[in-house]
Amino acid sequence: MGHRYAFLFPGQGSQHVGMGADLYERSPFFGQVLRRAGAMVGQDIEEAVLVGPAERLTETVPTQLSVLALSCALTAELDLLGLAPAVVAGHSLGEYSALVAGGWLDLDDTLVVVANRAAEMADCCVATPGAMAAVLGMDPATVRMAAAEMSGTVVVANANSPRQSVVSGESEAVRLLSAVLLERGAKTVIPLEVHGAFHSPLMAQAEDRLAPLIADLPLHAGHTPLISSMTGQLVTDLASYRRLLARQIAAPVEWVGVMETLRAEAVDTCIEVGPGTVLRGLLRQFDRKAVSASCAGWGDAMALTVGDEHLLVA
Repeated sequence: MGHRYAFLFPGQGSQHVGMGADLYERSPFFGQVLRRAGAMVGQDIEEAVLVGPAERLTETVPTQLSVLALSCALTAELDLLGLAPAVVAGHSLGEYSALVAGGWLDLDDTLVVVANRAAEMADCCVATPGAMAAVLGMDPATVRMAAAEMSGTVVVANANSPRQSVVSGESEAVRLLSAVLLERGAKTVIPLEVHGAFHSPLMAQAEDRLAPLIADLPLHAGHTPLISSMTGQLVTDLASYRRLLARQIAAPVEWVGVMETLRAEAVDTCIEVGPGTVLRGLLRQFDRKAVSASCAGWGDAMALTVGDEHLLVA
């Protein structure tokens, strides 16, 4: 009996200068996607990824397009090497990589929507600035209850694990909530270096402006099941999912639900496809015995499929 793999795709914040450099050297596809993305927005995203500086790559537009490009290029490489997922899911921006990997949306349409998504989010950060903070050592439900008591706008943006969440909203409300959570037993609260209050009502302007584009996206049922990051459940109805996707920028990420669905789907190995290891860390918080691997470059792809470990291919 073969493995059941889940491909998990990271979001904004996982990027770093030089990511995927070995893939860039070995396969032309990554560079092609970076150049297509750059031409679309009039920026040299290829140079930002390979050369930097880091400050350039952390800007919302190059960040989102470069992470998407690397995740999709790695998925294509794994497919060539004979490794395919039984289910896909992505964290925030990563959901768009999952849509491509699962056959729900083609890459060109995805590049267009992510370019617009990133630009609208960047504009919204200027129009309605805010803050985000990671809360460690407290369950998301308790954090939600505390957030509901605040007078300003602050919400749980990411329910990442049973002991980790991210709050997002007006800067002062986030600061006050952080103090309350520490008083109530949170292990620590860490302000995040972000440009705005993602996955909160402060993103309403970006959501509204992106909605017409989402409404016209040529979504179709994919060849691989997709778990929605907004519900934590498998997508079964395209019309309902389209409405959810239109609200994704301001809606919370229900990653705990995603993990629960993966367990119910009898996935035995999760592969984080893209830069960083954030999602593997969250998986370990959910299930310490869960089997996982990272694929952040060509070397990782080879190790997962034909390398000395013979880790995954059955």
